[in-house]
Amino acid sequence: MNAARGFTLLEVLVALAIFALVAASILTASARSLQTAARLEDKTLALWIADNQLIELQLEEPPPGEGNRQGRLDYAGRPWQWQARIGSTAHPALRRVELWVARGGESLEREQALLALSGFLEVAP
Repeated sequence: MNAARGFTLLEVLVALAIFALVAASILTASARSLQTAARLEDKTLALWIADNQLIELQLEEPPPGEGNRQGRLDYAGRPWQWQARIGSTAHPALRRVELWVARGGESLEREQALLALSGFLEVAP
């Protein structure tokens, strides 16, 4: 008698189980990669917003005084909010600015911010 050629049911089930494990791990890795890419995109946009706000403060005439500022804007089709704290420094001709940027929401807390940026403003003596 000729020996039957082909795969047994057990071999097919083992191959399917291996394929399922590999497919599941690939899907998990790709989902994580997409989440990381989205997070990096949000951080990049937040950096651009913070940089723009700092430049607007630097160009303001007269220079802004000490205190807090905040605002909301739509950028890249998404709602954003920012908050700036302007304070004094040891040098009287400089003010320190701390900016926080977060995606839309009701209130902006430091812990919710995607990005924090620090900078300085020149103040004419």
